[in-house]
Amino acid sequence: VPAGEDDRRDVALMSGYDDLAAFDRDLQATRRCVQAHYDRLFAHEDRALEDHSLGNLVFTGVDDDPGTIETLASLGFSNPSAAIDTIRNWHRGRVPATRTARGRELLTALLPGMLAAMGKTGEADEAFRWFSRFFEGLSSGVQTLSMLLAEQTLLDDLVSTLALAPRLAQILSRRPDLLEALVSNQEPSRPVIDEHVSFDGALDSWRRYHREQNFLIGHRLLHGLIQARDAGTHWSDLADDTIREMAAAAERETANRYGPRPGSWAVFAMGKLGGRELTAGSDLDLIVIYDADPMEAQTWYTRFTQRLITALTAPTAEGDLYEVDMRLRPSGGAGPVAVSVPAFERYQNKDAWTWEHMALTRLRPVAGDEALSHQIMTIACEAIVSRAAKDDGTIARDVSDMRQRLYREKPGKGLWDLKTAEGGLVDAEFVVQQDMLLSGKPEAIRANTREAIAHSTLPDAERSMLIEGVTFLQSLQQVHRLALGSDVQAGVMPEGLKDRLCRSVGVDSFAALEAEISSLKSRVHALCAEKLHLPATD
Repeated sequence: VPAGEDDRRDVALMSGYDDLAAFDRDLQATRRCVQAHYDRLFAHEDRALEDHSLGNLVFTGVDDDPGTIETLASLGFSNPSAAIDTIRNWHRGRVPATRTARGRELLTALLPGMLAAMGKTGEADEAFRWFSRFFEGLSSGVQTLSMLLAEQTLLDDLVSTLALAPRLAQILSRRPDLLEALVSNQEPSRPVIDEHVSFDGALDSWRRYHREQNFLIGHRLLHGLIQARDAGTHWSDLADDTIREMAAAAERETANRYGPRPGSWAVFAMGKLGGRELTAGSDLDLIVIYDADPMEAQTWYTRFTQRLITALTAPTAEGDLYEVDMRLRPSGGAGPVAVSVPAFERYQNKDAWTWEHMALTRLRPVAGDEALSHQIMTIACEAIVSRAAKDDGTIARDVSDMRQRLYREKPGKGLWDLKTAEGGLVDAEFVVQQDMLLSGKPEAIRANTREAIAHSTLPDAERSMLIEGVTFLQSLQQVHRLALGSDVQAGVMPEGLKDRLCRSVGVDSFAALEAEISSLKSRVHALCAEKLHLPATD
């Protein structure tokens, strides 16, 4: 605000005030209000040392302070000197977050609470390592440090997340802005993407939304705010929304460049997304089918599909979304990326292999024309029913051969291989997919594994055991994939993660959990071996 009275009067008039004195009174009142809020925000700094009586915490000078070494050791740090050296460098302004005096002041105030939170995780070294990566990735520290200082619960939340889930820690270290999602504790605002938004703009705005929503799902799963058995639905809902938005953007972009859309199209999910069983980091199995004269429409739909793949996979300044696999389309990688209705129907009824019809049981429409989606689902169902009606024993032989080949090509990697190992999820999927192909009952064809088991022709006891087993293994896989990605070695698990895995399935101890996994996988594999007539293994 200008200091001169005449200039200030002009500002007052532009602000709707006829009287300069009234403007000055309101301005001063507003300033006092803002100052009061600001003082309350940073009052946490003054209380920080009082709230955490940890003992000595000295990070100045050249030599390590013995009292600080003792304090850090008592918190569970195995190498206090290394932590002291790192923090000392932070105080010297060697990372962007502490290059300002204000940043260094905030760090000093934050350290007692931060170190105490790390000690509470039982994984102080890991928590500090991942916090370091997060902290050193900040482009500016004042806002983030102020938020953490103002809310001890937020700091505890961040530190425990970093300690429990190295995969989430990597995401946060690359995108520290995601911390704001935890501060707001609200659903992110869904962007409006219409014809007024450019294709590149659509990709970036959705990526910002997706990144925040994806992180919140993972955070809630990690901390038990989402049940592990239901997590696949949350991941899949987000993927469905993403495909619909990106397909609409791809259609507009293709129409702008190459003219109006011929006929209609639909996008279908298969695999985990088809069954609404996505996990963190899953790729998307997709098929694009169109209803139009192929001679006139093939080029347009090829371009549309290529833009859809770009929209879903291309890295932009805002990151990427998913990896996409379209090899489950008719003729696989050798066929066109977009398939006409007649070509799809002809292939499924005349050329499809048994394994392709197994995959077809997971078909689910995600985006596009509803009438076309219904037509394709009918074609798929009729193809499966027709195969069952004329089966001469080929289905059972093919399914058995395929499972044995997968054992050879993708052997299990130990107890925590919950997917491909003997007794893992693939065993259960093979059992129920064979049942669907052999029964030929339209009502039994379900994309979701648990639903398919419930509607199968298996005896009640076998259905109950398989549903229990799949639910158990999927729940563990959800938490495990979120925290560690594809690493299936139990030795790399943080202790806090072991506890979270136990809680996800209601088991008291990690030893009991591993015993239950072993027992369950034995039962699932025994059933698989019986139903698929697998040869005995050592």
